[in-house]
Amino acid sequence: MVNLEAAKREILEWVSKAVNISVEELDLDRPLADMGMDSLDAVHMVASIEAILQTELPEDVIQRVRCLNDVFRMMEQTAAAA
Repeated sequence: MVNLEAAKREILEWVSKAVNISVEELDLDRPLADMGMDSLDAVHMVASIEAILQTELPEDVIQRVRCLNDVFRMMEQTAAAA
């Protein structure tokens, strides 16, 4: 079973490095694009989440998430369904 809190911290650290903003400064409701994430960053983030959760995410996941809170809700739903 995946520790979702640890997974969230790992994603926050990854996003922090990708957009060059400290974890503490990340706004979980701010759109990912507004933070400076581009489509390639989003693809890498999805791959990281899949590796952490050890499961594949829906193909349209990039269109379904707008902010980090959306990402975390999707992670919780995916883990609950596994």
